[in-house]
Amino acid sequence: MQITTATALVFSLLSSTGLAAPKGPPAYTATIQLANDQSGANANAVIPVDGVKRPVQELWGHTSLAQHGLVFASSAQLTVIEQTTVCTFTEELHHLTASLNAEDTYVTLGKPVVDLCSAYVVCECEGM
Repeated sequence: MQITTATALVFSLLSSTGLAAPKGPPAYTATIQLANDQSGANANAVIPVDGVKRPVQELWGHTSLAQHGLVFASSAQLTVIEQTTVCTFTEELHHLTASLNAEDTYVTLGKPVVDLCSAYVVCECEGM
């Protein structure tokens, strides 16, 4: 009876640790720094690498880049990423499209600055 109890205990432990293991691919994040060359302000935002389009206003609207509720920046830089990460900024009004990746970690968004209140950023793995 001890062998049966021991075997049941082992199976119980193995099944409970299997249930606690994360499902799906690991969650990655990218850190992007926006900078305003005119004011000297800059701020970082940590963005999940999950293919979800996020408003720039939501990510940086509470930082020193925001003026009167609007986000202004002149450049973006990836500061922490995985090698396969691609982050893309889009803003339809000013026809802005800018991508960052492991090879191209810096991009000029506009001179002197661009209003990014209606811009979005999406980070995903290459090939998705």
